[in-house]
Amino acid sequence: MSLRSNMASNLRRLTSRIGSANFVARELDINRQQYEKYLKGRSMPSTSTLARICAYFEISEEELFAAGETDPVGGTRRAAQAPACETVLRPLFSEPAASIKPGIYFLWMTVPTQSDQIVCAPLFIERSAEGMTFRRVTGSAEPSDRLWWHRVGDHRGVVVERLNWLLFVAVNQRGNQEPSMIRLKWVPLSAAVLGGHATIFTPNGISFAAAVMRPAPSGTTFRQALRQSRKFHRDDPSIDSMTRMVLDQQREELLQIIARDVSSS
Repeated sequence: MSLRSNMASNLRRLTSRIGSANFVARELDINRQQYEKYLKGRSMPSTSTLARICAYFEISEEELFAAGETDPVGGTRRAAQAPACETVLRPLFSEPAASIKPGIYFLWMTVPTQSDQIVCAPLFIERSAEGMTFRRVTGSAEPSDRLWWHRVGDHRGVVVERLNWLLFVAVNQRGNQEPSMIRLKWVPLSAAVLGGHATIFTPNGISFAAAVMRPAPSGTTFRQALRQSRKFHRDDPSIDSMTRMVLDQQREELLQIIARDVSSS
């Protein structure tokens, strides 16, 4: 086989172990049609694109162009992400697809013990043959000298719908692979806004946060979305007033739920 054929074969194998070609192309910021040409061996990546592909899959160029039917030896951490999530969440993939459009969203959450802080996490929803899946990235844009309680996370899972609630059930692909769930429903407003609550893992254990999710502005790229993956002051002018208003409402509702549950126990 030629080097181009070897690359295509290995690239298809690596891509399938993470997700769809569309998902990987978006993460790499490569045109979907161009990435398809790489997968079919119709085109070769430029030097810079090749370096980006190898860095993403955590393999060397030699491994990418290696001949043979076995998987490239590199990329063990990347390759382990999809199976871990898939195994744990497998029963949920049999559910009917949730009624939410694929695309990029921004999830805003309150920070336990820090009432003046709000977390933003880009959330990428994709429709696959098995159902509606998503990826939520937390803390990727945090300065290295300002690490906070909700460390960098890569949560991957499935969207399930129950009684008009959208449940985002995931497993963090970093660290000890802790599970998480966010419960959201559409808020009756003219704009597209989802409100609800999230289960949060902190150094002191499990806590809860108010949550609001909104579609990203049209044309937002994967890289642009990742730049938002950090903590904001609640009065930051870049946070629109509707997001802030609904988040405050969800916080009050969460406090009422906690108070009711505590008083009835």
